[in-house]
Amino acid sequence: GKGAAVGLITIDEPKECEYPAAFKINVKGKIDVKGCEVFPLDTASVAEGLEQMRGNIDALAVSGYASVRNPAYELRVKELSDEILGVPVVCAHELTNVLGYYERTITAVLNAKLIPVIKELIAATKEVLASMGIECTLVIIKGDGNCMVDSFAEERPIETVLSGPAASALGGIQ
Repeated sequence: GKGAAVGLITIDEPKECEYPAAFKINVKGKIDVKGCEVFPLDTASVAEGLEQMRGNIDALAVSGYASVRNPAYELRVKELSDEILGVPVVCAHELTNVLGYYERTITAVLNAKLIPVIKELIAATKEVLASMGIECTLVIIKGDGNCMVDSFAEERPIETVLSGPAASALGGIQ
């Protein structure tokens, strides 16, 4: 139950689904699976939705149909959000290149929910290290056992899911 209040903007959502987002709007704009524009993004509806979310969300997730083929609409929503809201924005195409709309969208929402949590954890960890006089690069384990730097983890905290078991397994190997 811990995490940010997330707004979600879906672009040309194929069917209405439930997502763990505090606010959700669907806007018109269509890119086909070949990455070609079918009809333009309704930027007026995007701006209106962002205004409704202002002051009510901590992060925004954006997911457009076929955005893995052409992310232009997701990126345009991100630009508008930066101008209007100034909160972290997670575009679904940044996290996966799989066409599955629901899975990609829920991953973006969950990632957005975790951004404030991981930022707080990283800040606290750096504060403790500094208070102990330890100067080092902070490295975080990913769920697949690989490592990432703190700035990457702040953008993609979803990649830390299952990092505990991954780190335990790696430690056992050593």
